[in-house]
Amino acid sequence: MDDSTRLLLNPVIQYGFAGLCVILLGILVWLIKQLLGVIDRNNEVIATNTLAIQAVDANAKEAKDVMIELKDELYRRPCIARLKVGGS
Repeated sequence: MDDSTRLLLNPVIQYGFAGLCVILLGILVWLIKQLLGVIDRNNEVIATNTLAIQAVDANAKEAKDVMIELKDELYRRPCIARLKVGGS
């Protein structure tokens, strides 16, 4: 290649790299927008799961309270086995 060919190809190569940079920058902007959308949807899922876990926790606390009341009620009742053994 002589100097005249190099002088003709230099702007083409420079514009090619500049065009490639613009395309890559556009792809990066598009990917960031997609990522932000996924993060927003992820936050919605996390919020919904948090509400569900809080509901399960409330139900578990209610069940525990009922079990404690049942245990206390059973402790207040007389033992049937003791009555049968003592009555025979």
